Amino acid sequence: MIDSVASVDRWAEGNATAVAAQLRSGIGIPAPVLEIALKRQTYGIKPLDAETVAEQQAIADTFYKLGLVPKHVDVSAIVRKTGS
Repeated sequence: MIDSVASVDRWAEGNATAVAAQLRSGIGIPAPVLEIALKRQTYGIKPLDAETVAEQQAIADTFYKLGLVPKHVDVSAIVRKTGS
């Protein structure tokens, strides 16, 4: 499965215009805006290690403090639950 996701990831990295066209209607953001964001995106698939989980927890904590998510998110508990 990771190989399949990695393959799509590699394709998306070199095809921002096509990806933006596919995503625009589903997320309601104009394709030119999405294309800019996609070109700035960091690509690559890697396992979830402790450093990545900590980085994601910091982001989740910031979103909670800003009121962007309604409750605290425990990233490590989610990772354990999904078996990653």
